[in-house]
Amino acid sequence: MTKKQFDHWLKQLGRAWMEKNPQIIADICAKNVVYHETPFTKPYKSPEAVKKLWQEVPQTQKDIKFNYRILVVTKQFGLAQWSAEFTRKKENKKVVLDGIFLVQLNRQGLCTLFKQWWVVK
Repeated sequence: MTKKQFDHWLKQLGRAWMEKNPQIIADICAKNVVYHETPFTKPYKSPEAVKKLWQEVPQTQKDIKFNYRILVVTKQFGLAQWSAEFTRKKENKKVVLDGIFLVQLNRQGLCTLFKQWWVVK
Protein backbone atom coordinates (compact mmCIF):
# COMPACT_ATOMS: atom_id res chain seq x y z
CA MET A 1 0.00 0.00 0.00
CA THR A 2 1.18 3.50 -0.71
CA LYS A 3 0.34 6.70 1.12
CA LYS A 4 -1.31 7.97 -2.07
CA GLN A 5 -3.55 4.87 -2.28
CA PHE A 6 -4.50 5.15 1.37
CA ASP A 7 -5.21 8.87 1.12
CA HIS A 8 -7.44 8.28 -1.93
CA TRP A 9 -9.29 5.49 -0.12
CA LEU A 10 -9.88 7.68 2.95
CA LYS A 11 -11.15 10.54 0.78
CA GLN A 12 -13.65 8.18 -0.85
CA LEU A 13 -14.82 6.87 2.53
CA GLY A 14 -15.36 10.44 3.74
CA ARG A 15 -17.16 11.32 0.52
CA ALA A 16 -19.45 8.29 0.89
CA TRP A 17 -20.33 9.33 4.44
CA MET A 18 -20.83 13.04 3.82
CA GLU A 19 -22.78 12.49 0.58
CA LYS A 20 -24.73 9.60 2.14
CA ASN A 21 -23.82 7.46 -0.85
CA PRO A 22 -23.38 3.81 0.17
CA GLN A 23 -22.43 2.78 -3.36
CA ILE A 24 -19.14 4.66 -3.00
CA ILE A 25 -18.15 2.61 0.04
CA ALA A 26 -19.12 -0.64 -1.70
CA ASP A 27 -17.02 0.36 -4.70
CA ILE A 28 -13.86 0.80 -2.59
CA CYS A 29 -14.20 -2.62 -0.93
CA ALA A 30 -12.73 -5.80 -2.40
CA LYS A 31 -14.97 -8.82 -2.88
CA ASN A 32 -13.22 -10.53 0.03
CA VAL A 33 -13.42 -7.54 2.40
CA VAL A 34 -13.57 -8.12 6.15
CA TYR A 35 -15.11 -4.94 7.57
CA HIS A 36 -15.26 -4.48 11.35
CA GLU A 37 -17.64 -1.67 12.27
CA THR A 38 -16.58 -2.13 15.91
CA PRO A 39 -14.03 -4.42 17.56
CA PHE A 40 -16.82 -6.32 19.32
CA THR A 41 -19.25 -7.20 16.53
CA LYS A 42 -19.14 -9.74 13.72
CA PRO A 43 -17.50 -8.34 10.60
CA TYR A 44 -19.29 -7.67 7.33
CA LYS A 45 -17.78 -9.87 4.63
CA SER A 46 -18.79 -8.49 1.26
CA PRO A 47 -19.16 -5.12 -0.45
CA GLU A 48 -22.93 -5.72 -0.50
CA ALA A 49 -23.02 -6.24 3.27
CA VAL A 50 -20.96 -3.08 3.84
CA LYS A 51 -23.26 -1.17 1.48
CA LYS A 52 -26.31 -2.33 3.44
CA LEU A 53 -24.72 -1.07 6.67
CA TRP A 54 -23.98 2.28 5.05
CA GLN A 55 -27.56 2.55 3.77
CA GLU A 56 -28.76 2.52 7.37
CA VAL A 57 -26.16 4.60 9.22
CA PRO A 58 -26.06 7.91 7.31
CA GLN A 59 -29.83 8.11 6.98
CA THR A 60 -30.03 8.90 10.70
CA GLN A 61 -27.49 11.75 10.40
CA LYS A 62 -27.29 15.24 8.93
CA ASP A 63 -24.67 17.99 8.68
CA ILE A 64 -21.89 15.40 8.48
CA LYS A 65 -18.25 16.52 8.65
CA PHE A 66 -15.33 14.11 8.35
CA ASN A 67 -11.57 14.61 8.73
CA TYR A 68 -8.60 12.32 8.95
CA ARG A 69 -4.86 12.33 9.44
CA ILE A 70 -2.68 9.50 8.17
CA LEU A 71 -0.41 8.26 10.95
CA VAL A 72 1.53 5.51 9.20
CA VAL A 73 1.53 3.53 5.97
CA THR A 74 3.38 0.26 5.42
CA LYS A 75 3.18 -2.30 2.63
CA GLN A 76 0.68 -4.25 4.74
CA PHE A 77 -1.60 -1.57 6.25
CA GLY A 78 -2.46 2.07 6.80
CA LEU A 79 -3.35 3.66 10.11
CA ALA A 80 -5.26 6.93 10.35
CA GLN A 81 -6.76 9.06 13.10
CA TRP A 82 -10.19 10.36 12.12
CA SER A 83 -12.88 12.60 13.50
CA ALA A 84 -16.47 13.22 12.55
CA GLU A 85 -19.27 15.52 13.56
CA PHE A 86 -22.93 15.12 12.70
CA THR A 87 -26.39 15.72 14.07
CA ARG A 88 -28.63 12.78 14.90
CA LYS A 89 -31.86 13.55 13.11
CA LYS A 90 -34.24 11.91 15.56
CA GLU A 91 -32.97 13.74 18.65
CA ASN A 92 -31.51 16.74 16.80
CA LYS A 93 -28.38 16.08 18.90
CA LYS A 94 -24.83 16.93 17.81
CA VAL A 95 -22.34 14.05 18.02
CA VAL A 96 -18.54 14.32 17.86
CA LEU A 97 -16.49 11.15 17.26
CA ASP A 98 -12.75 10.55 17.43
CA GLY A 99 -11.24 7.30 16.23
CA ILE A 100 -8.63 5.18 14.51
CA PHE A 101 -8.85 3.25 11.23
CA LEU A 102 -6.64 0.25 10.45
CA VAL A 103 -6.97 -0.56 6.75
CA GLN A 104 -5.44 -3.07 4.35
CA LEU A 105 -5.73 -2.44 0.62
CA ASN A 106 -5.04 -4.80 -2.26
CA ARG A 107 -2.96 -3.85 -5.30
CA GLN A 108 -6.02 -2.28 -6.92
CA GLY A 109 -6.48 0.01 -3.90
CA LEU A 110 -9.59 -1.82 -2.66
CA CYS A 111 -10.10 -2.55 1.02
CA THR A 112 -9.55 -6.13 2.13
CA LEU A 113 -9.54 -5.40 5.88
CA PHE A 114 -11.13 -2.54 7.79
CA LYS A 115 -11.05 -2.09 11.56
CA GLN A 116 -12.07 0.98 13.50
CA TRP A 117 -12.14 2.11 17.08
CA TRP A 118 -13.93 5.28 18.14
CA VAL A 119 -15.22 7.20 21.10
CA VAL A 120 -17.89 9.85 21.49
CA LYS A 121 -16.33 13.07 22.71
